[in-house]
Amino acid sequence: MNILNIRIELKNPFDVWDRFINLGSRCGDLGLYTAWELEHTYYSPMLFDCEVRWTRKQDHAGFEMCIGILGYGISFRIYDIRHWDLEQNAHVKTYY
Repeated sequence: MNILNIRIELKNPFDVWDRFINLGSRCGDLGLYTAWELEHTYYSPMLFDCEVRWTRKQDHAGFEMCIGILGYGISFRIYDIRHWDLEQNAHVKTYY
């Protein structure tokens, strides 16, 4: 279930390369079922990108915030590592 989803995106329609590069990422645990991620990327046609998302009662629910300018973007995310079971209306522990 999406609680909040705001996105603004401006792309260059004349970009012929359409290149994506992952420039680095970090991640870690915050608790027993909570994790965080920080990612830095480059996507050539992107001029401006801003997104805020908060989800509940779904797989990997949590908070995500992204900002990107002139192709370079930073994304930060805090999320639940468990999956959501619609029949039980609760999180299910998964072991991978």
